[in-house]
This record gives sequence, structure tokens and C-alpha cells, in this order.
Amino acid sequence: MTPKHCFLGFLISFFPTGVIETQSAHECLKPQRVHFQSRNFHNILHWQPGRACTSNSSIYFVQYKTYGQRQWKNKEDCWGILEFFCDLTNETSDIQEPYYGRVRTTSAEIHSGWTMTQRFTPWWESPEDF
Repeated sequence: MTPKHCFLGFLISFFPTGVIETQSAHECLKPQRVHFQSRNFHNILHWQPGRACTSNSSIYFVQYKTYGQRQWKNKEDCWGILEFFCDLTNETSDIQEPYYGRVRTTSAEIHSGWTMTQRFTPWWESPEDF
């Protein structure tokens, strides 16, 4: 095998491994079970850390939007937080409007993809205490 072919073989064998490992890290960091919990129209977004998040160095970023909107909005109070929840009560105050929330993780300068909730409508999903 000529040196040219050896180098090409090295690139082919090395490159896919790096891509797969990076994709795997992104997937393992991705927040799990992202969902709204609502009581008396107090709407909290909850999630669990990704499979790879065993350290305290992971931080979370939250965005939300109303159904039909194209642009996501950052929740400034939940931008770069350590907690596994975010209060979106003020952002979801129209109780008949459907909303979405999403969360991503950053750890050791690796960013996960976003994990999105199912559509959430406070009117239908918020039990009241009497």
C-alpha cells in the first residue's frame, strides 16, 4: 500500500469514530422526560438529566413558545441553571392557549440537542384545589 493510501485509510477509519462519539455524547446529555406539571395554573417545566449527566457540571437552558409561533423565546431566569425545573407560569398565563417548552444541556463544552414537551394547555391540564 502506498503512503497516500495509508493516510486515506487512516482518515476513513478515524473520521467516522469521532463523529459517532460526538453524536453519542450529544444524545447522552439530552434531557429526558421533559414535561409540564401544573396545579392551580402554576405551570412548572420539569426534566431529568440525560443518561451521561452524572456530574454537577451540567447546566440547562429553557425555551418556550406558543403553539403556532415559529420563534422560541429564552426563559432568562432559566438560562444556564443547575436545577431540573423551571417556573413558566408567567409565560403560560393565557390558560386556553397551547404551549411548548424545551430544554438542552451543556456539559464540558458539549451541547445536547433540545428535548421538547408535548403540547401543553393549562386549562386542560391544571387541576384545582378546592
